[in-house]
Amino acid sequence: MSDSPYNANGPAASYSIMGVPITKKIKTLALAFVLFLTIAVAQLIGALIANSLALLSDTSSMFLDAVTYAFNIYAEAQPKEDKLKTQKNLLIASGISFFALLGITLYFLIDAAMLLASKEVDGDDVNAFIVLGFAVAGLLIDFGTLFPYCIYGIDQGDEHDEASRMNMCSALSHILSDTMRSTTTLIESFVIIYGNVNGARADAFASLIVSSLIIVGLVKSISDWMVDVKKFCYGEKLDEEKGQSMKQPIDDSGEEKLDE
Repeated sequence: MSDSPYNANGPAASYSIMGVPITKKIKTLALAFVLFLTIAVAQLIGALIANSLALLSDTSSMFLDAVTYAFNIYAEAQPKEDKLKTQKNLLIASGISFFALLGITLYFLIDAAMLLASKEVDGDDVNAFIVLGFAVAGLLIDFGTLFPYCIYGIDQGDEHDEASRMNMCSALSHILSDTMRSTTTLIESFVIIYGNVNGARADAFASLIVSSLIIVGLVKSISDWMVDVKKFCYGEKLDEEKGQSMKQPIDDSGEEKLDE
């Protein structure tokens, strides 16, 4: 058995399941999938009881997050022997992840804007205590899911695979987006509890703010993804080391070699 930390499927895994090497990346994505799916089911019930648009927005996004994590895991688990095919699968998975998040966020942003634009906002029956409880639970889930990223970084110990890095980055964008949503709903709950405000209007305003923040953050991620897609389509390398320029190799004399 080789002592190298890398094998044909990327970073070496300590074990495998059904022939799929379980790497740090797959462990991180699987943790996110399980935690998000679990809290999303519970939060859906809470959002309906609390009559909260912001909480329902967060719940719908968490279900979508879980689905996209499944896509990320599938792409990450593909054999790495066919490098081009693997890179294509990873770029497709990250693209689905980015644009799915953009779509659901735009939906709730428009919904909240229309609600705030209407002269009459029906109801002031948002249950702020349920919103508060799930906001705290959501933040704990987010921090737990972010923990592997804090330890291993986005590359998860494999800085040589740009397509895989983009796949992990797309998953991270969902986690950070949910962290912003949970933080906003946490603030919203305190505003409703301690402030003399219309609960439904405050809820819609919170949904509008968090949706706008998510879209702003997605612009950079989608831009980077499009650059990688362009490189892939034109046959350029995606896995060059960071900071490595496209200069000609340098010989022992310190002069650049020219391609013959």
